[in-house]
Amino acid sequence: MKFDELEKLMEQHGVATLADIARILSTTPQAVSNWKSRDQVPYHVIAKINQMTSNDDKSLPQQSQFIFESGNAITLNDIFVILAQQLKVIFLLPFITVFFTFTYVQFIKQPLYQSSASILLPDNQGGGNLGGLAGLASQFGVNIPTGSQADLSSPTLFPELLRSRTFAEKIIYKEFYTNRYKKKLPLLSILTHGDEPTKLGREELIVKAIKELYGEMLVYEQDFKSSFSIIKITAPEPVFAKELAEVIILELEKLNRYFKSQNVSEKINFIDNRIISVQGDLEKSEQRLKAFNEQNRQISSPALQLEQEYMMREVEIQKGVYLTLKQQLELAKIEEVQQTTIVQILDRPQVPLSPSNIQLIRNVFISGLLGIGLGILLAFFRTFVNNADVEERKKQRRVKNFVKKKGKDLLLDRRISGTVSILLFIGLPFYLTHQSKNPVFFGMYSAKFMLVNTIYVLILLLSFCLFVYMGRKKK
Repeated sequence: MKFDELEKLMEQHGVATLADIARILSTTPQAVSNWKSRDQVPYHVIAKINQMTSNDDKSLPQQSQFIFESGNAITLNDIFVILAQQLKVIFLLPFITVFFTFTYVQFIKQPLYQSSASILLPDNQGGGNLGGLAGLASQFGVNIPTGSQADLSSPTLFPELLRSRTFAEKIIYKEFYTNRYKKKLPLLSILTHGDEPTKLGREELIVKAIKELYGEMLVYEQDFKSSFSIIKITAPEPVFAKELAEVIILELEKLNRYFKSQNVSEKINFIDNRIISVQGDLEKSEQRLKAFNEQNRQISSPALQLEQEYMMREVEIQKGVYLTLKQQLELAKIEEVQQTTIVQILDRPQVPLSPSNIQLIRNVFISGLLGIGLGILLAFFRTFVNNADVEERKKQRRVKNFVKKKGKDLLLDRRISGTVSILLFIGLPFYLTHQSKNPVFFGMYSAKFMLVNTIYVLILLLSFCLFVYMGRKKK
C-alpha cells in the first residue's frame, strides 16, 4: 500500500495530520514521516489497518473521537471539525424550525387586531366642595363628610371599574357587526356561542363572556411616569376592535357620570337636611333674642349685657352656618346639572391596519436561532454517540434491544391488553352518556368531547382486538 492510499483512508475518518495517524496506529511521527518519504507502508501496518476497518466494534476511530477522550483538551479546530462533519444536521434543523414557523405564522395563526385609546385621569385630591364647609362647621360641633374618602367616581378606581362585573354587564349586551357572522350580534353571543343556539343558562353565558373579555381582550395599562393611561382592545377583526373600544370608553364615561351624580345627590340630600336643622336652630335663637330684648328694654346690669351678647353671638354663628350651607347647596346643584366627565381622551380608538400578533420576521429569526442552537447540540451529541468506545457501543445496543423487546411485549402482553380493555369498558357508559354544555354532535357532545370519545373507543377496540388475537395465537 502506498502512503497516498493511507492518507485517503485516514481522511475518510477525519484524520489528516501525521501526528494523528501515528497516534491511531500506535507508532511515532518519525516512522510515519519515513513511510511518506519512501511512499510505502509496511505490511504489518497494512494488516493492522485491515483488521481495524473490518471489525465493526473496533473500527478505525475518527479524529473527533479524541475530543471526548479523557485527558484531551478541546481546541477550536476540534469544534470546527465536528461542525463540518455534522453540517447536514446543522442545516436541516434550522430549515425545519423556520419552515414550520413561517407556515404557522403566515397561514395558520389567527390574526388579532389591537385598537387602543389614551386617556388622561386627574389626580384624586379629594376634599370636594365641602372642604371649606367642613372646616367651618367642625368648629361648631357640626360633623360634615369632607369627601376625601374614595368613592366609585374616583379616577384611582378606574382599573377596578373596568374589570368589574357591573361594567361588563353594560357592554356585553351591546350589538356589533362582525364579518364572521355577517350580521349584528350582542357581544355576549360573539364571545360565547355565536349565532348558534345554546343550552347554557344566562348566568353561565355571562361568566364565560366575562372570562373571555378580561382574558386578553381588554387590557388597561397605567403609565406611572405620567398621568396617561391606555385602554387596549384586541379582537379578530379590526373594525370590531375599534367599535368595541369606542363603546367601552363611552360606557366608562356614562358609568362615571352615574356614580358622580349619585355622589352629588347624596351630598345635596345631606345639605338639605342640615339646612332644615340649622334653620330651626337659627329661628329658635332669634326668638330667644327677641324675647330677651322685649323684656329688657333698658339694659344697665353687666349680667344682662353679657347674656345679650351671648344670645347675639349664637344668632351670628347660626347665620354663618346657614349661609355656608346655602352656598354649598347651590354649588352642588350646579355640579349636578353639569354632566361632564373626568375622563379626557387624548387619542381615540382607530381601526388597526395590521395584526398585532403577526410578527413574521421576528418569529422566523428566533426560530432560526433556536434551530441552529439545537442543530449544534445535536451535532455534538451524535459525534459523541458515533465515536463512543466498544463498551459504550455495547451499552447503546443493549438499550435499543431492550426498548424494542419491552415495547413489543407491552403491546402483545395479553394481561396488559385485557386489563386495559376491562377498565375502558367499565368507564365507557360514563363517556357515552355525558352531555356537554354546548353540544354540536348528536345533540350531546361538543367538538372537543367528541374527539375524546372517538379516541377512547379506538383505544378500547384496539386493546380488545390485541387481547383476542393473543388468545388465539396461544391456542
